[in-house]
Order: sequence, then structure tokens, then C-alpha cells
Amino acid sequence: MDQISLRAYAKVNLTLDVVGKREDGYHLLESIMQSISLWDTITLKRQESGIEIETNDPKLPVDSRNICWQAVLAFQKTTGVDHGVKINISKGIPVSAGLGGGSADAAAVLYGLNRLFNTNLELDMLQNIGVQIGADVPFCLKGGTVLVQGIGEKTTGLTNLPRMFFVLIKPDVEVSTAEVYGRLSNSAHGGKWTEGFKKALERNKSIEELSLGLANALESVTIELVPEVGLWKKRLVEHGALSALMSGSGPTVFGVFANEEGAVAFKRSWQGSNIFLATPKSHGVEQVLNGGVQL
Repeated sequence: MDQISLRAYAKVNLTLDVVGKREDGYHLLESIMQSISLWDTITLKRQESGIEIETNDPKLPVDSRNICWQAVLAFQKTTGVDHGVKINISKGIPVSAGLGGGSADAAAVLYGLNRLFNTNLELDMLQNIGVQIGADVPFCLKGGTVLVQGIGEKTTGLTNLPRMFFVLIKPDVEVSTAEVYGRLSNSAHGGKWTEGFKKALERNKSIEELSLGLANALESVTIELVPEVGLWKKRLVEHGALSALMSGSGPTVFGVFANEEGAVAFKRSWQGSNIFLATPKSHGVEQVLNGGVQL
């Protein structure tokens, strides 16, 4: 195999609790993350040496600042593989949106290199490489409905979400994750939202009941920086969403709809805005074959 193409799926945080802070400044989290059907396409091609990156998004660096470049270096260091790779990143996930696009791309690179060079690393080994380059990379490698703890290194698969529909709105601003965490009033922020949502999943609660458990400890901080977050949450609920929440450190807001008709109707009513429709996915990375996908 000389080339492989993959879909790297975005994520939303269904819950996010900040439960403490390490001495090195990293915040400790408990979060339930969910892969969604919004993706970037990553194509890897073997070459004799070196790393090359090309992309359809001019905002992305194509040198060592790119997280995909860092993923290749980390993979090579761990495995001893000395061949090079050319990476094409076709973006479908908004940049700096709180949807894990960069982490998803890095996860796809690690997943793809493992297949391209037949290194046969198990998931946990790929995750160990991934956490060195991004906190969300271990989740993006695992995918589905996952309890994420620590700084992102602990991932536990949960009962999959029932079928539901997401409407996502990305305000036309960017938010600094470091600034959001820096504005937290103390080392712990939020509550027991993650534990409550986990129990609701285990009890097979309805979409309506699950939607009531959405919560994000960072949301109130980001709303101060980007008031549009609160505005879009209000619009979503007023126009049929069961609930609405900001993902990650923002500024993307998503609403949960029980049926596709309601989600499509909302998107149509706000034409011209940066709005996306998605559903839950059970995997974080999938291989593209003949126009379809294969695990």
C-alpha cells in the first residue's frame, strides 16, 4: 500500500467538568465526547523521505507548526520508520471551533501511518503517541461516545448515543483555549454533570432526558468573550432544539433535535450563517474506499 485516504471526524463535548489542576498548569477534565458526521479527509502517500503537507485551507500552516507534521515525527520516533510521507488535508471541519478538527487530523495521520507502514500498533499505543501532541487526539483515535478524563489520556467507551440530530453554528470569531482556561475562577469548575450523563446513558434514557444533561463548565467564560454563543443557544431552543450547548472552549454551539426535519428546518431558517448538520458517529477515524468508508 502506497496511499491511504481517511475520514477524520469532528467531536462535540456533551459534558465538560473541570475537576482540578496539575502542578504544571494543565487542567484536569471529566468530559463525555461524541464523534459526529462532520469530517476532514486526510490522504497519506508514502515517499522516500521528508514530510510534505498540502491543504485546501489557507489558514493552516504546512510546516512543522501543523499538528499533522508533529504526528508524523512522533510516529517515526516511536516506531523507527524512516520513510517520508505526503499529507493532503481537505478541510470540512471549521478551524478553531472547539470541534477537535486538528486533533482529528492528527489521529487520522497516526491511524493511517500505522496501516501504511504495517507497524501493527494497538490502539492504546497510538493513543500514547497521540497524547504527546494533543489532548483530544486519544479520543479522536477511539471515537464514538467516550468518557475522557485527566488531560485527555484516559478514554473509556460508553453506551452509544441513540439516533439524534445536531445543528452546529460556528460564530465568525476565534477563541483562545488558553485564555478561556486562564479565566476560570478556580482549579475546579462545573459539577457532576459528566457522571450524571454517564448514568443516564447506562439507563437508556430518552433523547429528551439526555438533552437535559448537556453541560459545559467553560461555557460561561466563553460567553463573556463571545456573546453570540448565548444568542445562538437561545435561538436553537426557541426554534425546536431540545437543548443547546457550546462545544469545548468554543465558540461553536450545537443544538440537539429529535428528528431530521426539525434540524433541517432550523438550518434553512438561518441561510448564510456558518451552520452544519450532523449525527453521532461510532468511530473517530474511518478509511475511505471507493467513495465509501471502511473501518
